Amino acid sequence: MNTKRLFSIAVVILLSCAGTIFATTQDDTIKNKMPVDSVKTGKELYVRSCARCHKLKDPAKYTMVQWPGLVNKMQKRSKITDQEKALILSYLSTEAKK
Repeated sequence: MNTKRLFSIAVVILLSCAGTIFATTQDDTIKNKMPVDSVKTGKELYVRSCARCHKLKDPAKYTMVQWPGLVNKMQKRSKITDQEKALILSYLSTEAKK
């Protein structure tokens, strides 16, 4: 099997597991005043963009104050837009360490 195909299979497996690893509920988004769709899209972008290069960090490892700096550092490497970064941060902020 070629490398590209193996990578695609790994991404599919990772995405299928991500829902159970970092579950976001509607109650979480209401509590944090984030639209459910933005958080869901942010989670999908987080998994897809960040897992390309490294193991995903547990969103609860950092606070809402720490995450923006970390995501800013990675934005250029991951080639995400400012809008995608905002969506990722909307997800991370709902799961961040309090």
